[in-house]
Amino acid sequence: MKKTKWGVVFRWAWITAAAIAAALLLLPWDAQAPVQEKAETLPTPPAASVAGDGQRMAGNCQIIQTMAFSRCGHSVTRRISAPEALAGADFGAARAYYDVWSIDSFSPYSVIMRREIDLYCPMHAVLSVNEAGEAVLTRNVYGDGMAVEKTYALTLTDFSPEDRQALLRGIGFDSKEEAEAWLKEHKK
Repeated sequence: MKKTKWGVVFRWAWITAAAIAAALLLLPWDAQAPVQEKAETLPTPPAASVAGDGQRMAGNCQIIQTMAFSRCGHSVTRRISAPEALAGADFGAARAYYDVWSIDSFSPYSVIMRREIDLYCPMHAVLSVNEAGEAVLTRNVYGDGMAVEKTYALTLTDFSPEDRQALLRGIGFDSKEEAEAWLKEHKK
């Protein structure tokens, strides 16, 4: 019996479809997508478990860091893999390594920590002044430090005493356009 080109194609298509159907039948149907909770919604562990009770960090330990920004009230949580240098580290070594963070929970597979930062979060454009007294637009691109996006041809002397104080502290806006509209309205 001679096989035609379309017969071979049809046979391979049928075998492929059967293999895919069989693979789908082997998948767990009650599986749910993983839910990632924010660190601030996790219960505060008792003091004994924060210290790790002699536990050591595993090689695949996850670091969950929450940065709380006091100027705007927002927070950002990020999940990163622990550095290889911390594999096998105990609570004391982790606390020394992350000395500016407050460790809320410590286990071999996750370390949850928090840090209060007296800045605006990365979602805000911030008007302030640089060392020369020039108005600048900054944004938090580092998490714990502001980067200048634009410098304006305005100095503190171009504003009222109240606006000068506000600029020295930094004024947060939702967009660059809102910040520039404020500059136009408040310059002398």
